[in-house]
Amino acid sequence: MRYSSILCLVAAASATPLAPRADTRFKPGTPWDIVLKSEVSTIKLADFKAAAGSIIDIDLEDNDSVQRGTKGWIKELAKTKTVVCYFSAGSYEPWRSDAAAFVTADYGKKMDGWDEWWLDLKRNSVKNIMEARIKRAADAGCHAIDPDNIDGYSQDANGNEGQDGFKYNQQVYIDYVKWLSTTAKKYNLVTGLKNALEISESVIDYVEFAVNEQCHETSGGDEWECPEYQPFTAAQKAVLNIEYNTDKSKFCKNPANVKLSTVLKPMELDTLGGQC
Repeated sequence: MRYSSILCLVAAASATPLAPRADTRFKPGTPWDIVLKSEVSTIKLADFKAAAGSIIDIDLEDNDSVQRGTKGWIKELAKTKTVVCYFSAGSYEPWRSDAAAFVTADYGKKMDGWDEWWLDLKRNSVKNIMEARIKRAADAGCHAIDPDNIDGYSQDANGNEGQDGFKYNQQVYIDYVKWLSTTAKKYNLVTGLKNALEISESVIDYVEFAVNEQCHETSGGDEWECPEYQPFTAAQKAVLNIEYNTDKSKFCKNPANVKLSTVLKPMELDTLGGQC
């Protein structure tokens, strides 16, 4: 996605902020790497272990799979890396191993340009599946989660509000991110905010880092999102930035009062390297 019965949340959790943790594994400027290729990858465990940086963001299912021969990879990788495990928290992906757990009432509009469907984040059945994914991440040895597609409140390609098809506003997604973080904390995992910069002020105390795609994109020569990550830098929380470009002179810059951890990647996110 623009590049992304189990216990339900107790009622008070969405109203009571978590104490800021300022996890030292996610300091501003910490070097990192990311590979999210969904097909069987030619990248081996040894390659992940040798990757630059102390943080690595990888697909949870692809790297915890008996079928793919990757069972145990995450635990081994976690011995020397801070492992962030990616999954889609806001979309139905029909190819995932738990796809049959969803019912048609769980998802709504198809994503523009993707074979995925936005999820109804108010449904307990969706939260149950997501908690199972969070538990799987913890059992696999992940340190953190990178839950994608939590910006369905934004406009679709035609400029219509609420691209998720439910026309949910930002508050629904704010509550959901808080729920994800609170649930992850139960399993001793920390949570990142994937894109969704519009809701960052409301959830910054619930997340330990941000993952952004293309914050250096330009419009008329002016920087777009990068300067808006200043609150994360001020809170001593990393901004893990991905740019789909190879121009280091332009895309490796830090705006004033923002310290980014930037990698330059192909759109497929299927290769290691590219650190600024």
